[in-house]
Amino acid sequence: MNRHTISISFVIIFFLLLAGCAVTTTSKEWKISWDKEKLAEKEKFLKGKRQEAIAKVHTSRPNVILIMADDLGKYDVSTYGATHIQTPNIDRIAAEGILFENAYVTAPICSPSRAAILTGKYPQRYGFESQPMEFYPSNIVEYSAGKNAGFLGDWRVVTLPSYPNEWEVAKQGIPLPETTLAELMQASGYKTAITGKWHLGAGKTQTPNQRGFDEQYGFYGAFSLYTPSQKSPGYQHFIQEDFSARYQWNMKRRSTAAIRKNNRVVTENDYLTFAIRDQAIGFLEANRDTSFFLYVPFSAPHVPFQAPQEYCNRFAHVKDPNKQVYYAMIAALDDAIGDILDKVKELGLEENTIIWFISDNGGASYTGATDNGPLKGGKLTYFEGGINVPFAMKWKGHLQEGTTFQPAVSALDIFATTTSQCGIGLQEATRIDGVDLVPYLKGDSTGIPHEKLFWRADHIRAVQTGEWKMMMSIRDKWLMLYNLKNDKSETIDLQYENPETLKRLLEYFEEWNSSLPSKPMWPRIMDRKFVFGGKEYYFPA
Repeated sequence: MNRHTISISFVIIFFLLLAGCAVTTTSKEWKISWDKEKLAEKEKFLKGKRQEAIAKVHTSRPNVILIMADDLGKYDVSTYGATHIQTPNIDRIAAEGILFENAYVTAPICSPSRAAILTGKYPQRYGFESQPMEFYPSNIVEYSAGKNAGFLGDWRVVTLPSYPNEWEVAKQGIPLPETTLAELMQASGYKTAITGKWHLGAGKTQTPNQRGFDEQYGFYGAFSLYTPSQKSPGYQHFIQEDFSARYQWNMKRRSTAAIRKNNRVVTENDYLTFAIRDQAIGFLEANRDTSFFLYVPFSAPHVPFQAPQEYCNRFAHVKDPNKQVYYAMIAALDDAIGDILDKVKELGLEENTIIWFISDNGGASYTGATDNGPLKGGKLTYFEGGINVPFAMKWKGHLQEGTTFQPAVSALDIFATTTSQCGIGLQEATRIDGVDLVPYLKGDSTGIPHEKLFWRADHIRAVQTGEWKMMMSIRDKWLMLYNLKNDKSETIDLQYENPETLKRLLEYFEEWNSSLPSKPMWPRIMDRKFVFGGKEYYFPA
């Protein structure tokens, strides 16, 4: 054995020993435990709701349909001015209802954004700042291998002192003491269903059937293939040269990417967008004579990029195969939404159904398929391209059709508006951050829905009030102040010309931040690099 071989052997043994020590240091810092008293109060409240619903006959309560796109940019919707693609059915919701011109989500990434929508609270209030993780490095060897991997590209593994144990990972999701919109609706006598992407936890206490949904179809994680395999005939696909895209293709329909119906893995041969549509329509037909809450979180147009060939043929003039498949996915999504709208009309439910449409965050500009129009950045970033999203609402006969609403609104408002208009009371101590939009839409309320909006994830902070927006990284030591009225593309930093405004926004943020837990329930493990104007920015993934 030569000296070189001995050195390598020593290093391997050293790291294996160090790894063995590292495994035992993971459980304390990231232990998830629920407030038992708060959980008991919630269960008592919901039990009372169920008893009240049994005793009470409801005849005029509106149904609710919440349709969500996944990573759909605002400027990939024709009602916002897109010319490269037409989305007549999404446009139809706005034309027959309200188009929100300045709508914001609470996070530029899927899971925290969805958590906020289903709880009506900033997810930071209960430690939900980043995506639930399927796995973490369990020791220093795995961590070092990931951190130094050459195939990560613009992704970067962050330095963490410790990681959650496997049984703590299973608890990740909306904390059990928090009440979801589905739990409230279900307890109030509504039939509830989700057809599509969940991405709010896959542990046994966190699946949709455990969080208020009578019926579930779809997948639990962040993504799934749109067809059973990459080689399914009749479809076109495009794989980006990106670590995350390749990982999703390799994952296929395993684990949290498996298609499930009420927690049972099923085989789905249809194109997933259409399967989600068909399950939603089946629910509508079966529950036309009862009050219902239907949540339809489509996975389109999130990667992996797959579309039926006939839809790709619509865009034969688009020579970039990446964009061609992406546009085809949006067209298929729009058609699926149109079929749901048609079914609501066919069943005679239009005038008694509130219909929401929103995207969970801005377009994923790093795929190269969308650029979010005039908005800077995209998914993952806290620039407007990541958090300013398409949003529309329809309630035939109750709201003026064809209205455009200019003031800033939040995805948080879906919860507040829905519960208020359905006559569903909240727990006395419950504090939500959204507002009922209907009085503003009808002109019955003066002022604007939100004086301030806030964002926080790890080292990134942001606040917006009126025309001003401040964003900074406390780790990477950068800060910017923009005037969105004059500079929606966020090109001119005005912090030095407006020190008093900057000071005021920083004070607003600190006041909000002081009301939150000091750290999230679980750690994230990656950042992604973006370059704007020659400057590098790292945003939490």
